[in-house]
Amino acid sequence: MLSRMAGVAIGLSVVLLNQTGAALAQPALPAGKIIEQDFGTIVRLSKWPGTTIAVCWESSQSTDRQLREVVKRAVEDTWQRNSALHFEGWQACQAASPGIHIRVAEDHPHTKRVGRYLDQMQDGMVLNFRPERWRPSCHWQLEFCVAAIAVHEFGHAIGFTHEQNRPDAPEECKADSQGIRGDYLVTRYDPSSIMNYCNPVWIGDGKLSQLDIASVRTVYGAPVVSAVHPSP
Repeated sequence: MLSRMAGVAIGLSVVLLNQTGAALAQPALPAGKIIEQDFGTIVRLSKWPGTTIAVCWESSQSTDRQLREVVKRAVEDTWQRNSALHFEGWQACQAASPGIHIRVAEDHPHTKRVGRYLDQMQDGMVLNFRPERWRPSCHWQLEFCVAAIAVHEFGHAIGFTHEQNRPDAPEECKADSQGIRGDYLVTRYDPSSIMNYCNPVWIGDGKLSQLDIASVRTVYGAPVVSAVHPSP
């Protein structure tokens, strides 16, 4: 959620849930693991079972077409480009459409759950294409604001929680704690994460930090590079 994000950016944490969507208290590392990971936090059970995730729009007015494309491009240029994840579809939702359902509304951007618990959930993600109403500077940089917010919300959609919620976050950052906490600290605390409200750069300038990239690759794998063989 972005209701308190004016002037700050976000850090990367992921939380795993049980089948009811409640956060589970689990060890920071899987059984047998004793090494400390570098960055990020995730809710382990919220990890999507595969790397291809469907996306659809609950509202798809023709006037929104350009900004819907901005959202798609922003997600592809960040989470998808830097991991094995692939987001497909991006068409109008049907009743049984799988994956992430997005509604565009005059509301603060948010997700109702994290990770795979959004699967088929009506209005599971809400985006606002009029962010200038709470952040005036977006009036002059609308596409940037829409893109940056979308990248943050898609961080939640793949299982990451707010970085400032971590137990090892600085005390001055914990005042911005929101939502659930991750149960797997994938990396060390990341002040530059796009999931961190305590980031001095608003929404991380819409870019993944190096630790965000390390986190998503740890959880979902590195980008798949197709081998290209020269013609004989």
